Amino acid sequence: MGEPHVVSALREKRAEISGAILELEKRMAQHRADLVHLDATLRLFAPELESIVPKKPPAARSHYFATGELARRCLEALRMAEGRVVAAEEIAVAAMRDRGLDPEDRKTRSDFIQRVLNTLTALKGKGTVEKIGNGLGARWCLPSEPADHAA
Repeated sequence: MGEPHVVSALREKRAEISGAILELEKRMAQHRADLVHLDATLRLFAPELESIVPKKPPAARSHYFATGELARRCLEALRMAEGRVVAAEEIAVAAMRDRGLDPEDRKTRSDFIQRVLNTLTALKGKGTVEKIGNGLGARWCLPSEPADHAA
């Protein structure tokens, strides 16, 4: 048999993971039961109601940024670009450096890029920024005419 301390550690880890799975399965069963009850109640009040599209839960808050800080950083980066289009990755890498993080850390870099993209997309919805292109080649800039927020 293998090294006793290795086997012991692997058994402990397996027990931990299987316990987490059991807990998640209990939570899923409770959520499914809640859905059945909600659907039945909805049918009482609105029998003609079609299916309801599931809503994605909000992303976990980042401990790297205060509320609104990432939006301010994105807008500042676009202002500093002086009309040049900017990739979300550029903003993310600059934010990582400002935080003293290694931009070569692929996991953190990917998380920062996704958060910057989400923020820029929200700003685009408000008319605060413009998106040029799609997919990996998408770039961002400030609109040529500022959005009218007084309306």
